[in-house]
Amino acid sequence: MITRKIEISHKTVIFTVTFLLALAFFWQIRSIILIIFVGFVLMQAINPLVLRLEKIKIPRILAILIVYLLLLVIISFAIAGIIPILVEQTSGLVNTLPNLIKNVKIFSENNIDISSQFKILETIPTNIAKIAFSVVSNVFSGLIILVITFYFLLEKNNFSKYGDSFFGDKGKIKFLRVMNNIEESLGHWVNAQLLLMLIIGLLSYVGYLVLGLKYAVPLAILAGLLEAVPNIGPIITTVIASLVALTISPLTALFTVIFGVLVQQLENNFIVPKIMSKSVGLNPLITIILIAAGGKLAGIVGALLAIPIFLTAQAIIKGLYGDSK
Repeated sequence: MITRKIEISHKTVIFTVTFLLALAFFWQIRSIILIIFVGFVLMQAINPLVLRLEKIKIPRILAILIVYLLLLVIISFAIAGIIPILVEQTSGLVNTLPNLIKNVKIFSENNIDISSQFKILETIPTNIAKIAFSVVSNVFSGLIILVITFYFLLEKNNFSKYGDSFFGDKGKIKFLRVMNNIEESLGHWVNAQLLLMLIIGLLSYVGYLVLGLKYAVPLAILAGLLEAVPNIGPIITTVIASLVALTISPLTALFTVIFGVLVQQLENNFIVPKIMSKSVGLNPLITIILIAAGGKLAGIVGALLAIPIFLTAQAIIKGLYGDSK
């Protein structure tokens, strides 16, 4: 029997250890990397509007502030239209809920006190504290993302200079090619996402009008904005719309839930894959798999960022190893 001696050089050992340490380091700061990436994606989304304002001789920093203000107004309008409605309808539901429970008929007996069955109510204070902490944490993260996006936008025109400083003349060409590929891919994705938000908003508006719901406009705006949040966004929209529908009748609320489920299924299985296929060039099946895999691995954030992460990786590979033309 012939024995073979396998030798491992010290360079291989050093490379392996360094690689593993780098992986461990990046895993530890993954949340920071995620925030930076989200800021970069937002920069790609906002930059076209900033460029349009620059064309009419508005300084870049002022153009960025104008776009930020415009986005704040749109989001504030949706929230201002929804929050009072949500508080009003929820308050009315809470006031009528005891009577509804009191008159519930279970196993042919009336007036059964089932309030004791809701043991979940005992955990309400703890849940409120958790929700409050989560909200504060998310708001803080959102502010950090906006700040990072702001500086990305300010430095967008200096990317070429940074590429020359860090990578030299030869590396600069590949760096710029990678950045152009990323900008083009993410730009198409942003346009597709905005189109999806518009379609879902209009579809929701028509549906709410047919159902006879009050406040159809702010509800539709909210549906369009929450379209950016896969899976959970449509659910939140449906819950809020159902609360409004309850003020009309339980049957209207049921139809509202059915409508919300139909819209979500239509969105997940037809609208999103088709639009992403035409705008981004992704096969509809690949789109569904990416969103499902992202949701499985990292929840809502993973589902939201699955496609832009894939497009970014694809753009980097094409920029480094693709055609140099």
